[in-house]
Amino acid sequence: MLKNMWKDPRTRVFLIHFAIFAVAVAILAAINYRAAPTNLWFIWVLAGWGIGVATHGLAVWLCTAHRRERVFVDPKARAFTVHLFAYLAVVALLFVVNLVTNKWWFYWVALGWGAGVLAHGLVAFRHRAPASSPRKVTSTAAKTTRASSSTRSKPRSPKRRAGKRG
Repeated sequence: MLKNMWKDPRTRVFLIHFAIFAVAVAILAAINYRAAPTNLWFIWVLAGWGIGVATHGLAVWLCTAHRRERVFVDPKARAFTVHLFAYLAVVALLFVVNLVTNKWWFYWVALGWGAGVLAHGLVAFRHRAPASSPRKVTSTAAKTTRASSSTRSKPRSPKRRAGKRG
């Protein structure tokens, strides 16, 4: 299973991202415990960067899972899902920061970014009216196929092209 994970470039990049994250947080935790054991600041790095790693993992999973649901096959639905996850995770983290600091400003971020998420959702999931009936689409496709096959019936030789250039 590990060999298969390293074959997919998206998964490989995610695993590298996760490894760098784990090493960096471990180093920062050691520095934090050594320098200021009463003030655990590395937790904020862990939470903030962890949201980024989790979002990256979700995006990779949605692309590589072999499932038929819309969120797995539609790129717009996938992008919206990742965007919504990042929004919810960051707003939750900012809420916790506001609880700790007793300064209430996270709702401005939630409102502004939430409007962007809402717009993204409307674009990703809007229902489009069919451009034409299925019969017209089929006949248009057939005409295109016939037109392209008639132009391909006369293969050009390299000599003919050379003659036209000169």
